[in-house]
Amino acid sequence: MLDETRRTLLDSARRKFGSLPPEVVVDLVLRHARDADFAVQESALEALHRRWGFAERDGLAVETRPKKTVLGTYTTARPGEKKRGRRPYRTELAGIDPLRGSCDCPDFVRSSLGACKHLLVVAADVHARPEHAKQARGETAAPEPLSWVPDLALRGELDRLAGLRVDDSVPPSVRRLITGAGPLESVRRDPARRARLLADLAKLEASPAAAAIVREEQERASRLATCGAAMKPALAALSSLKRALYPYQREGVERFLAAGRLLLADDMGLGKTTQAIASCHALFTAKKIHRGLVIVPASLKAQWKREWDETTSVPIAIVDGNPQERAAQYGRLRSGFLILNYEQLLRDGERIKALAPDMVVLDEAQRIKNYASKSAVYVKSLEPAYRLVLTGTPMENRLEELASILDWVDDVALSPKWRLVPWFTAWTGDAGSGKAGARNLDTLRERMKGCVVRRVRKDVLAQLPKRTDTRVPVEMTPQQSEAHDELSSPIAQLAARAATRPLSQPEFLRLMSMLTTQRMIANGLGQLRFEELWPTYATAVPDPTLLEGLFMPKLDELRRLVSDLVVGQGRKVVVFSQWRRMLRLAEWSIRDLLASAGAQAVFFTGAEKQSQRTQSIVDFHDDDRVKIMFLSDAGGVGLNLQKAASACINLELPWNPAVLEQRIGRIYRLGQKLPIDVYNLVSEGSIEARIAGLVGAKQALFSGLFDGTSDEVRFDGSASFLQQVEKLVDRGPLPEAPVAASEDVRIEEVSDAILDDAVPPPAPSRDVAALFSALRVERTPLGGIRIEAPPEAATQLVALFEGMAKLLAPPS
Repeated sequence: MLDETRRTLLDSARRKFGSLPPEVVVDLVLRHARDADFAVQESALEALHRRWGFAERDGLAVETRPKKTVLGTYTTARPGEKKRGRRPYRTELAGIDPLRGSCDCPDFVRSSLGACKHLLVVAADVHARPEHAKQARGETAAPEPLSWVPDLALRGELDRLAGLRVDDSVPPSVRRLITGAGPLESVRRDPARRARLLADLAKLEASPAAAAIVREEQERASRLATCGAAMKPALAALSSLKRALYPYQREGVERFLAAGRLLLADDMGLGKTTQAIASCHALFTAKKIHRGLVIVPASLKAQWKREWDETTSVPIAIVDGNPQERAAQYGRLRSGFLILNYEQLLRDGERIKALAPDMVVLDEAQRIKNYASKSAVYVKSLEPAYRLVLTGTPMENRLEELASILDWVDDVALSPKWRLVPWFTAWTGDAGSGKAGARNLDTLRERMKGCVVRRVRKDVLAQLPKRTDTRVPVEMTPQQSEAHDELSSPIAQLAARAATRPLSQPEFLRLMSMLTTQRMIANGLGQLRFEELWPTYATAVPDPTLLEGLFMPKLDELRRLVSDLVVGQGRKVVVFSQWRRMLRLAEWSIRDLLASAGAQAVFFTGAEKQSQRTQSIVDFHDDDRVKIMFLSDAGGVGLNLQKAASACINLELPWNPAVLEQRIGRIYRLGQKLPIDVYNLVSEGSIEARIAGLVGAKQALFSGLFDGTSDEVRFDGSASFLQQVEKLVDRGPLPEAPVAASEDVRIEEVSDAILDDAVPPPAPSRDVAALFSALRVERTPLGGIRIEAPPEAATQLVALFEGMAKLLAPPS
């Protein structure tokens, strides 16, 4: 089996590493991933290839070499790179066959690959000179008193000190603590004894990686010692808090104060904001910090300020205004906190870094789930001593998202990042080609327990009201069904094609557009044709004929629910949709019902100005006439509406179950004193109904990791996006349809963000568009409309209206 694995990896490694022989790279992989399965070994090879690609892209080359030997210490640099400001990494070559070495760069000490781009460049440089390679094989590297084996454990806890090795020159008292077992293991777990051990190790001559490990762990130990010393007075300061904490909330504050860095991932509605404010209050009141920042989505700034003032008297201000006014605010901050949004961080990054805050609170931290996003880069450039990250959904779809968020809290806990997917994914098929679920979750929980705190509703269920979820089935009209089903065949064609090769970019975008269009059709043809119809409908009274003409049965269900919940029971309701155009149609459809009851509705989406959104929140809470708030997923994140509303209506089912829980979490959270009702409108026989059967697989990994205890989670089939698409369509005979080819893209890299309102609906046919553009429509004095058509269009128009009348006629 090992021979077959080696042959397969060799085939993949050929001609990918320049002058470095593929055998050297493959043997390196097998040596450092020897206890793993093929999925991990294959990913290790890919990870090394990426590092080689980075080196080639940067033009990285050897700058200095040992003077008389080949084995020894090297440095590398980019062409023309100035020494001033450069990070001078030290790379030590200890052998070339097999490749052995050490480097003090962050990647080497976190990757568990036994190499980094610097060491690969050094090894390739030696192999490119046959005489140097021959000489290196005859040399023996000088031993280091302290060295480090770059193999991070696959299972259990991750302590990098376990990889340290010492030779006989090291004093026995220190050597025993490194090489011993049993009771001596406790030395590394006791903070004070661990700090003394690290101080002794720092005095030894060490390999580059060993020196880097000791240096980083000393910094960690020093930070924990500082937090420990501050904890007692900080906890005492909680007595002056304006509101009492629940026991689990105080525990969350204690965990943060003890570590100084924490990902607080409590379930939505359990008071993460309160715990964050209490932590800030404790440290500031105890005079352990002086300045801090609270970074939140723009729509939540006013809400944070309101909750802050209700919880503490610590000074805080909202950053607002033009660049000059914001600069003045930063300049005036001597003591206290500022609330700013992510966009301001991007615009004012240098000024904010210059503040050198002692503490940063990051709310709705999903904003940094993508390593490459500007928000993630700017947030991670901040280096406060205290870092508190808040999110109820630390991982919506992929482990890489969790790793990116956690990276700013503890950049070692989930190391190495390249191993996350292959090692924690359960694979299916002989070749391990599909994702069948998740595995090794005990290890994942073990490594996160020191930097992640999560409590779920069931932990504090006695403090929460009852919640009732109701699926409201909606039958589509024949016109909806026909338009919906016309797209199933081309979607199935692309899904089948993607099973044999990667889709081209046009194919991929076409697939996304068709899936999004099907979801819009499930809401109603009126949403699909919104731009065409809205100018007429916007000022009209929603009578039965107009409602029927939209081919949107969901609006009838909405009217029924509003009549019952709002008009009949007098309750306040939040209504969600992914699309604002759907919300506008929904508001229009119930406008007469609300007016008859003396009630009103407000909007809270990404389209309103901040001042208007703030006013909407105030009115929804304080004005008894405002009974409904229409929210989009973009606008509704982080809002606390539990004191106003007791019912939630979802006009469509989101693709992502975490988004659905975010919606419901606006009203189902701590402080809600009434039973709540959740109504999910689902068009039967549509893509929406089949999505309802797939969200469980996406929820399984999240719940299994954070809320479960078992070591594995099984998905209902593959978790790949392509295989989910295949489940969304009933595949029949697949006629070939030509699609232009272009650059290949990976289906698995699709994000739910693509399935939003940014995808325009297909344009009407040119014939129909030309026909309607020739019409003249005007309103009559009695409120009706008059349509005039030129003679050449009259015949077509009459035929079109007659056809529509037949479609709308009830069955005989």
